[in-house]
Amino acid sequence: MGSFSAAHRDRHGRGLRRPIPSKLFHHGLARQGFFESVVSDTCEYLRETYPQDFEKLNWQIQDVPAIIEGEPVKRWSAKKASMTITLYRIPIERFGKQRLPDPRMHIEHAVFSAAAHLIDKDPWDLLHPH
Repeated sequence: MGSFSAAHRDRHGRGLRRPIPSKLFHHGLARQGFFESVVSDTCEYLRETYPQDFEKLNWQIQDVPAIIEGEPVKRWSAKKASMTITLYRIPIERFGKQRLPDPRMHIEHAVFSAAAHLIDKDPWDLLHPH
């Protein structure tokens, strides 16, 4: 049998152990950056595709909305007066109604829904420009 150090590093024959602050520790930051990128790209798409409707579109991202007992958790909110949409990252990422193969689709759906609410249109109307 090898030294204590070798036994500790190769416990139960599984090979070297990972340091505690591994890649998993940074996963939340990577997810947040991905989320912000998708929101930004989608909002820019709306501005470019529908300049008459979304020239003044503003957006912000918050982790979670204010929780109101007895009401469903919001995924987004929209303020028509300031043309501002707020996307709530954690509910969008965790509480999707169905599991889609691409997590980007959940985020884009929330952006389209919030933006459509600002101009009183159906989100599907924004997917296919005329």
